[in-house]
Amino acid sequence: QSSGINAEYGQKDKQSLQSAKARLKVQEQDLKALHWEHEVLEQRFKQVQQERDDLYNKFVSAIHEVQQKAGFKNLLLEKKLLALADVLEKKEAQLNEVLSASNLDATALTVVTRKLEDVLDSKNSAIKDLQYELARVCKAHNDLMRTYEAKLNQFGIPTEELGFRPLESTVGGQPLGQGPAGLVAAPN
Repeated sequence: QSSGINAEYGQKDKQSLQSAKARLKVQEQDLKALHWEHEVLEQRFKQVQQERDDLYNKFVSAIHEVQQKAGFKNLLLEKKLLALADVLEKKEAQLNEVLSASNLDATALTVVTRKLEDVLDSKNSAIKDLQYELARVCKAHNDLMRTYEAKLNQFGIPTEELGFRPLESTVGGQPLGQGPAGLVAAPN
């Protein structure tokens, strides 16, 4: 009887061992599949990370380029505006000298004054157009900077990581309105 019990336990041990080996084989296959899936996901993650870094670098370089162009255009417009203001001041001084030096009669003086006012109105209109164009470019620059910062936040990149703080453009020291893109009010 003892040999029958031992044989029965031996048979059960064999079955238990075979069952454990089968489970181990299945779990090893599952583990192998999980390792393979993990490797694929890691490679995909690295690829997506590289694409994100590439996009970020392109985005930053595009922002720098636009910022430089906008700054250069602003500088040119401001210099042009200052030059026109200087020319206007000189012309007014010359006119005053001519008018005081010439002893014109009242009608001739009125005609000259009217022509001068027309020229001045034309120049003032050109100055206002330039001021508006400068305000429009500054507004576009500021809108671009706000969009840039929003995109950085969207990608989870703090603006402090840039290493610089983008400047808001102003016209004559006056900040521009915060209206929608394209809507610009020239400064007073």
